[in-house]
Amino acid sequence: MPEHSHRQIPISVTVDVDEGIAWLVMYLNTMPGIRTLASCQGTIGEGGPKPYRPQVMVTWAHEAAFKRLQIEFDLSQVSRRGSWCYVHPRQTK
Repeated sequence: MPEHSHRQIPISVTVDVDEGIAWLVMYLNTMPGIRTLASCQGTIGEGGPKPYRPQVMVTWAHEAAFKRLQIEFDLSQVSRRGSWCYVHPRQTK
């Protein structure tokens, strides 16, 4: 896609999201500088040989947005370039 100088703005769109993670996708999309890319409610409690946690893949536009993610959520697979990661609801111990 060619580079352009047009100003871009965020807009709301309708997407199909797993019911069990929709609340988190909606919340993350209210955070300035955060964009959600993919999500899955996970399989914990649903059985299967490889259960995994609910997750939302996100990108961020600035360091302050990433810092907020670190404070509010558990993060995994943070990219080496620091441009995307998976966000999980915090696990209580």
